[in-house]
Amino acid sequence: MTYTQGVKEQILKYSYKSEDEWAAEMAAVCLCSGYDWDREKDKVKILCTTEDTAKRLVRDAKMSGTGLVADGPERVGRRGGSVFEVLFAAADFESFITDYLLPDTITDKISSSENLRRAMLRGAFLARGSMSDPNKTYRIEILCKTDAFVKMLVLLMHAENIRPTTRVSDVTWAIYFKKHDEICDFLVILGAVNQMMELQNIRAQHDVNGMVARSVNLDNWTVKQQSEASARRTKQLEKLLSSDKANRIPKELLEVAKIHIDNPGLSLTELGRLMDPPISKSGMNHRIQKLLDYL
Repeated sequence: MTYTQGVKEQILKYSYKSEDEWAAEMAAVCLCSGYDWDREKDKVKILCTTEDTAKRLVRDAKMSGTGLVADGPERVGRRGGSVFEVLFAAADFESFITDYLLPDTITDKISSSENLRRAMLRGAFLARGSMSDPNKTYRIEILCKTDAFVKMLVLLMHAENIRPTTRVSDVTWAIYFKKHDEICDFLVILGAVNQMMELQNIRAQHDVNGMVARSVNLDNWTVKQQSEASARRTKQLEKLLSSDKANRIPKELLEVAKIHIDNPGLSLTELGRLMDPPISKSGMNHRIQKLLDYL
């Protein structure tokens, strides 16, 4: 099951408490899916991408108390796969859907009511929504075929403190957002709490993996720096011991030089432990610096 399917499965389990909520979801499904008028048959055709969505739309009509009668769903063959058709009486549908295309209706009735606002957002996602695999990227997108409804949908999201981006391609609008926190909030709005918790777990795992990677990179960089520094000191000490200046170097410093040359790659702490008696890292560093002063 994809993340999109998982979210929609949760929406399909959601049951509203009022007729207005069912009507709000139905309006969003119709407006995002788009609809065709058949004046001769006096019907309005809604094409849904899945049978579950189409069945939900029929249920919306029954539960909404609007008096709308939905016929279907009926599978309709189409290039690239099947869609599912739901039919409404044209006159009844027109009087119903017009209210949801009026800015005042969205502002006064829908946007000010959390329950109705969220019902429309669920309907919009159910109709044409998708969620990317959060293991790869964060993104929620809703397609909308009714340009007049795009601004309304953005307004509803703004009321939930979500700031989406919009783009248009041919006759379809896309509304999307990519911020992790906004996606989590939106999943809660849709009722997909399980997907929200999974997204949080994925984010936490990404953060842990990032910290581990940074720590490993830092350790590797540190080891590289130590190795390069040790190699430089070894060359300097070999040069010093092969010169006439070696005769003026005290015995304890000569021991430091020989241990360093014989044990390339060891840290100052490890070299200090090889001394007799052992000395600290700072003591080893101090003696090496004194040796280098002879150069």
